[in-house]
Amino acid sequence: MAVRAKTIGVLRFSVLSPTFYTDELGSVEAVAAHIFSPDRLELRFHLFEKLCLPSLVSQTDQEFDMVILTAEALPAPWMERLEDLLAPHPNLHLLKAAPDNHYRLIQRAYATIPADDCTHLFQFRLDDDDALDRDFVARTKRLAHGLLAFQDPGMPFVIAHGRGFYVIRAEGGNEVFDSTERAPLSAGTTLVAPVGYGRNPYRYVHRKLLQHYTTYSDISVPAYIRTVHGDNKSETPRMGIVGRWRPRLLDRQLRQHFGVTLDELRAL
Repeated sequence: MAVRAKTIGVLRFSVLSPTFYTDELGSVEAVAAHIFSPDRLELRFHLFEKLCLPSLVSQTDQEFDMVILTAEALPAPWMERLEDLLAPHPNLHLLKAAPDNHYRLIQRAYATIPADDCTHLFQFRLDDDDALDRDFVARTKRLAHGLLAFQDPGMPFVIAHGRGFYVIRAEGGNEVFDSTERAPLSAGTTLVAPVGYGRNPYRYVHRKLLQHYTTYSDISVPAYIRTVHGDNKSETPRMGIVGRWRPRLLDRQLRQHFGVTLDELRAL
């Protein structure tokens, strides 16, 4: 069959939900007080502006849509800042949502981009404090089309990107090291599925996707930069081979694939 596909990402930016963070904080009101605190928002904007957003706008293939899902209750100055950041980029779409079931909000975000006459969707996920390499979209499309050619096109599958970098933020200078993961990370994980399948890559915990889908792990190039800091929602275990590259190689690979330097990440 002729495959016609659309590539869609969803990124959560301070989403308010009764089923997200409430296990730890107890109520939607407590979650709002936490996620809208000035110190936290300043951190999230800093990482989004310096790392995440540049990685999206520098993609070599701009034929994709990214939905930035946020709470409609995000305080006005911060909402205006977010709107201003996204305004120059027609493929980056802001969705303001009232509190609702977390996964239902995610489903709604993906659904805002119409499938048109496509046969398949390539749906990926990304956190607002992480980054993707500049060829992520182009490479993922190429892999997805190639994999669809030799298997049942009606069966969903996952493409995970296992090689990349960690930035551990710390006073006095951040630790930066390479990592090759043995289980899927959230950054760039892509669900390839027929239009109408109804699920997306947030449906299952990303580390457990191998239990639910045929999963292909691409470690051909460094595909992500993941930051670790005091406001990470999920745990950040080092699951795989880490710290094999010396500073000169780290710097060269960061420049080539992300357009940033090792010194810039150390100071991030």
